[in-house]
Parts: sequence; structure tokens; C-alpha cells
Amino acid sequence: MTLRLRAVEVTLVVVALGIAASWPLTAHAISPLLVPAFLVAAAATLLVLLRPAYGIAIVAAAAPLTNFQPAGVQGIKPFQLLLPALAGGVLVYAILLGRNRAATPGATRLSIAVLVFVGAAVASSIQALDPAETIKKLVVLLTAAGVFYGTLEVCRSRRERLVVVGGVLLGLLIASGQGVLQKYLGATGEYGIVADGSVVGRVQGSFGHPNGYGGFLAVLVPLATAVAFTRGFGEPRRWLAVLALALAVPAITFTYARGAIVALVFGSLLWLALLRRRIALPIAVVIGVAAVAVAPAALKERFDPAGASEDITLRTDIWSASLDIYSSEPLLGVGLNNFGVAYRELPTSLRSTSQRRLLHQSQVLVPPHAQSLYLNILAEEGIIGFAAFVAFAFAAVAVCFRSARLPDAVGRAVGLGVGAGLFTLAVHSVVEVTLVGEVALPLFALLAVAAGFVGEREGATSGG
Repeated sequence: MTLRLRAVEVTLVVVALGIAASWPLTAHAISPLLVPAFLVAAAATLLVLLRPAYGIAIVAAAAPLTNFQPAGVQGIKPFQLLLPALAGGVLVYAILLGRNRAATPGATRLSIAVLVFVGAAVASSIQALDPAETIKKLVVLLTAAGVFYGTLEVCRSRRERLVVVGGVLLGLLIASGQGVLQKYLGATGEYGIVADGSVVGRVQGSFGHPNGYGGFLAVLVPLATAVAFTRGFGEPRRWLAVLALALAVPAITFTYARGAIVALVFGSLLWLALLRRRIALPIAVVIGVAAVAVAPAALKERFDPAGASEDITLRTDIWSASLDIYSSEPLLGVGLNNFGVAYRELPTSLRSTSQRRLLHQSQVLVPPHAQSLYLNILAEEGIIGFAAFVAFAFAAVAVCFRSARLPDAVGRAVGLGVGAGLFTLAVHSVVEVTLVGEVALPLFALLAVAAGFVGEREGATSGG
């Protein structure tokens, strides 16, 4: 026994010395981040093998870093490779464990809806105008589905579900911290607004656009609020939620994303009106007073109807073009992430007002999507994809509704927070396309968590 322990100790020392010796060599030849990244990956792998729920939590926490690009490294976004690999690895590992799971009706319906939703996207991508353009969005969607099914398989207990919730809150904290830091350092992105005669920069974290960044924050803020006011989550998670909220509120303000801010307010109030009518009106009054008293002047000017008129006209033109694209391929659409490809092929004629509007007499501007999730799905996935999306949306809302009515305070808070996030996403999706993006990873994980709480209650009630 003593010899075996000594052999282990010697082996660990040799490995540590080897790593220490390799760091200067790899730092000079490849990158100084190679060895630290390897150590972090090794530690994460060991943690996932011992506690698979932490693998899901890591994916949810790192979701806002999907498009993060390390300084000095061109064309490499490591999290676009790591997150799908980790989500898929956790799912495969959970399946190999082979634990039997008694599926609940709510989880079963939602599982089928997710499968159909993803299947429609795959079918649309196979016959896309440009199949290569579908890969990025398809990987995101498949990763989100892997997170959903992995959470269902791995998170059998309350403790494991709370690990995932903690990961989502950490992701919100990371995303919010990025925005606040960018504002403090003056490192805002290329997008800005004109307020009071001067240009004001907009923060966007690691996201491609401030609107998408604002949408991510808006969807997760209700969950953080619910956790902060629910004792059952324990002090560490509640303080994590409070800290995430303290940074998320200024971060979403500094995005100046009108759609995300309006969606957060109205989406949350609609969900509360459905479940907690008595508190919906007082909360609406508090929000209104706070908006008038605290909101910065630049944000107030952002909501000036006169300044929004041109944006409305532009969106209307793009929406008109999306219907033209849908009419060309009504069943399965033109393919996931192929809106821009199809837009380029639209005929420039007198009846195509959207093309005339975007030419500006000198250049063609090609929008990347339809500026509306609903029209974008119609254009890219056709009526079949849209029907699959509606089925998924109804199943997701149904699970959140049932979770929000549980006697367990923790399960109830998850249902309230995730349901409000879904309604926020639904309102925001009228003017933006964010579902098949960074927000999909924590959202699909939370849906599985809510389904788990519902299943736990149904199993206890039926005596299973």
C-alpha cells in the first residue's frame, strides 16, 4: 500500500514537472494560453465525469462567450468548438450510464416538441439554397437540443437541477459584467446612437450586435429576479442572482436596445398577469416610475417616436421581403440561416419595394435575417418549420405554467422565471431573431429543469 501511494506521488510530481517544463516551450512555439487551457479542460473533464450536472452548468455559464475571440488570435473562437463538444459529451455519457428514467407526460410532450423542432430545421437545411450557410446555426440548435436532453438525463435530483440554475446565473453574471466593463472602459462596439447631438456607444459583450446582447440579458433577468426572492435556493445562489441583477440592469440599459427593454417589461407583465394578477399592476407602476426617474436621457431619447420612424420603415420593407422569400419555398423554406442568400436573389422590380428601399441609389444592403423570428422561420423553414416552432412554444409554455403552480417554492420560482423569460423572448421576437443563438443554450437547459420539477411532483403524487 505504501509503495503504491509513493508511486502515485512520484507520478504526480513527474507530470507536474513535465507540464511546468512544457509551458515555456509551448508559449513560445504556439501560444501562452495552450497549457492553461489544457489544464482547465482536464479539470473540467474530470469534474464532468464525477458530476455530469456540472457539465451542463458549464455550457450554460459559457454560453455568452460563444463568439468570444481571444486577443491576438485571429479567426479562432474556441467556445464555438468547446460548447458543442461538452454538451454532446455529457449527453453521450449520460446515455452510457444507462439509468432508467420514468418520463412524465409534460416532459414527454416537450421532448417530442424539441425533437420535431430540431428535425424541421435539419430537413430545411438539407435542401437549403446554400447548405454551407446552415452549419453555424444548425450546430447551435443541435447543441441546445443536446443540453436539453442531457439535462433531462443527468439532473435527477433537486441538487443537480440547482447546479444547472447556478450555471445559468453565472452566465448572466459573465454577460452582464462584460457590458458594464465595456461601458466603464469606453470600449463600446461599432454600433452607436445619436442622442442630444452626440454619438453614444452601445455595449454588446461578446455578441455580434447590441440587440442580440440585450435580448440575452432580458430573457434571463426574470429568472435571476425569481431566485433572488426565493429562500429555497440557498444564500450562495441568491447572492449570485442579486449580483447578476445588479450588473444586468445597467448592462441592458447601456445596450439601448429598445426591443429588448420593452420585451422584458411587457413579456414579464403578461406572464405575471396570467399567474399573479394581484402583483402585476403594482409592479407595472413601479417600473413606470423607475423608468421616468432613473433612465438616462439617451435611453429616453431612444424611445422618441420621431427617431424610430425610419427604423420602422426599414423593418417593414424587410418583413415584406421575407414574405416574398416564403412564397418561393412555402413548405421547408430556403434553409436555416439562408435569408441573406435568398434576399440577394430577389428580383429588383417595381413590385419589390423592399429592394428599392435598400438600394439607396448606390449600394445593395443585404439583411442577415428577417428582423422578426416568426417571419424568419417562415422564410427559412417554411410552414412545416413554423408549425414545429409553434408546437415547441406551446409545449415549453405549458411546462413553465405547470412548474409555476407547484407547491414547492423552488420549482415554482423556476417556472415563474423561465416562463417570464419565454414571454420576453416571444415579445422580442417580433422585431429580432435571437432564439437560435447564445440564449438557446441556457433556455433549453432551464426548460429541462422546469420539466424535471414538474415530473418530480407528478411522480410523488402518483406514488411512483
